[in-house]
Amino acid sequence: MCVVDVLRSYSRHEWDQYFSPNVYTRKNRKLSSVFHTCWFGWCDVDEADPFAFNPEPSIVWQTSPGRTQALWVWGDPHTPETASAYSKALAYRYGGDKGGSAANKLLRIPGSYNHKPGYGKPFIPLLKFDFSEVSERPKLLPRQRGEYKANFFGRDLDPHAHSKMEVWKKYRRKLDASTSSLIRHNTVRAPDRSNRIFAMVAGLHEAGATLDEIASVIWASPYFRDKHGDNLSRLVREIHSIIGKVEDAR
Repeated sequence: MCVVDVLRSYSRHEWDQYFSPNVYTRKNRKLSSVFHTCWFGWCDVDEADPFAFNPEPSIVWQTSPGRTQALWVWGDPHTPETASAYSKALAYRYGGDKGGSAANKLLRIPGSYNHKPGYGKPFIPLLKFDFSEVSERPKLLPRQRGEYKANFFGRDLDPHAHSKMEVWKKYRRKLDASTSSLIRHNTVRAPDRSNRIFAMVAGLHEAGATLDEIASVIWASPYFRDKHGDNLSRLVREIHSIIGKVEDAR
């Protein structure tokens, strides 16, 4: 209802109305304020055919004659970086606006009016609405493939799936004494927090721990929280980056 009140205060007949497909942690539209999970892909389709995209968009609306915008409803949330990478791949591969993939992108609200001079104030109709989850992801651009991975919080990184001590008890016989001790720390007792995080992730990975188990330990670790705070996106990047380095070293 708060949104309805805002829209009523700025009538669609007098104002251009926009929305963001993502949520913000602060009252600004800075990229750094985008919440750590993004449920949508987005694209200024412009004059391209939105139904030629693969996967096909979930929601499509016409912003002016011959031009459209679209959303993809992903089945699992992504980090802002990954969601942006998928949105960029969609735009580049299928002819959308190449400059509209940032996670702080604004889109026109279906049902509003386009007040741009020379357009004749066209109504913005909804052309498709299907909120079914899209399981397929667009193929990333060649230069993106080594940089982004599909990080599904609900599927392979749940930092609340286990307790730290539960994981420690399960793998303690496979961990060296230093790593085992680090996991049990409740306060920061050693310098160089990055090295301590690396040691715990690498040790647990080598011991055979799952991503959920590793995430649960690192999320609860004072070394991570003291360095990165309540930042799930950073947790994802740290774990994937460290495991990648461990695998490369093999």
